[in-house]
Amino acid sequence: MAFAKEALRVKEYNMLKTKVIVASLLMLAWPAVMQGAQWDSVTNKMNPVMGEAVAYDRSDCTAPGGQGYMVFQDKPGVTYSYVGSVFNDKTSCITIGTRTRIRMYQHKDFKGKTKDIDNADYDAIKQEAFSGWWDDTMSSIKVWKK
Repeated sequence: MAFAKEALRVKEYNMLKTKVIVASLLMLAWPAVMQGAQWDSVTNKMNPVMGEAVAYDRSDCTAPGGQGYMVFQDKPGVTYSYVGSVFNDKTSCITIGTRTRIRMYQHKDFKGKTKDIDNADYDAIKQEAFSGWWDDTMSSIKVWKK
């Protein structure tokens, strides 16, 4: 009987130890989870981080009043086979987070002409305004971390 009680105490101790370790790891990872594109009220822009891109409907990549932009992220299980009726054929400028690559598509479901933009920089966000054919043409997009 004493052996069974001792075994139960050891099992409970190990479970508690595991919970403490998991909680500690989550606390360490929490800042990374909370990171993402951040709004800058001075420039009226979203600042994307690695694995993110922000499309704007204005050629200067700004969103006065916090409207007229859409954030795209490299996340497991998330696809942008259609940017939605609100943003379809409206992209005039895009900002790309560090170490990120995007492929824009002319049509939904990743069809039509494509345009690749790469930001290999480790420190700076890349901004590209579209003129001519690609202005107001994007209907789907893929985003990858490099």
